[in-house]
Amino acid sequence: MTMRASTGMLSGQAGSVWGLPARLVALVPAAALVLAPVRLRAQAAAPGSAADAGEGRHVFWRLDKAAGGSLYLLGSLHFGDERLYPLPVEVEEAYRSCDAVVFETDLRLTGQPAFAELMRRKAELVPPASLADQLAPEALESFRTVARGLGLEPTYFERFRAWYCANHLMSAALRQAGVNPARGIDQVFCARAVADGKSIETFEAPEFQIDLFAGLGEAQAAALLTESLAEVTHVREFVESMLAGYTQGDLAALESLVCASFEGVPELRRRFLSDRNEAWMPALTALARRSGDQFIVVGTGHLLGDDGLVERLRASGQHLVRR
Repeated sequence: MTMRASTGMLSGQAGSVWGLPARLVALVPAAALVLAPVRLRAQAAAPGSAADAGEGRHVFWRLDKAAGGSLYLLGSLHFGDERLYPLPVEVEEAYRSCDAVVFETDLRLTGQPAFAELMRRKAELVPPASLADQLAPEALESFRTVARGLGLEPTYFERFRAWYCANHLMSAALRQAGVNPARGIDQVFCARAVADGKSIETFEAPEFQIDLFAGLGEAQAAALLTESLAEVTHVREFVESMLAGYTQGDLAALESLVCASFEGVPELRRRFLSDRNEAWMPALTALARRSGDQFIVVGTGHLLGDDGLVERLRASGQHLVRR
């Protein structure tokens, strides 16, 4: 498994970043992108989708509806910096034309104290259980060293499950690398949609995104933390690769990061990407039949590959144009 930082994982309280999950290239869930580490070393870009070869410049598609209007799909990074802005003119024009904006989950709620408290309660261990019960002694000592290096107090986190510790480690490492969930594309558009009085719709409840991680088995969660410890030193390299791929509209490079992050763990790709994409399709199909313009912002990882939303829509007979 590699460092999946937020195209698909959640943007939570106190700078916590989920998203693929977020984690890997903000390519996964608003919650999955960050939560798992990504092997960045010596990765070659995989070939892009033939359907998109030579098309478009951005991680952005338009679907023209038979009922009138357009459905826009924008890939999000769940954390970012000023290099992402200003956004392309095509994206800005599409946003302005839409009355409704659709997100993975309700980011107005994930920023509330109640969300952080729910996450904490789902992660807290019942004494006398501790993180020491989940990790080998050498991994526990590594966790303590890495946490202190990132400005976190390990004794506080040892009361929680490994997935929660991995999230906070990677979030701190990303902040140290200079990126911020508040500058993530989904967070920026959510704030704008609220300010502009646009309708906000979602595919999932915030608690569902927490449960993506809370539902991991102990061995999977421990492996997630152990690999995060090994990859913390590569976070800056990951950030640079991700931002470069995104700003250049390089779908092949972004898809390569997603694939690498789930290498050897197809069950996690199903959990964080494929199954969720499938679950979203009825709502997405309904949006495609609805008149008017809607603007969809989801982790970039949800849009890429044969199991991504773009190819799923095309397979259902919809025509999408990459912008």
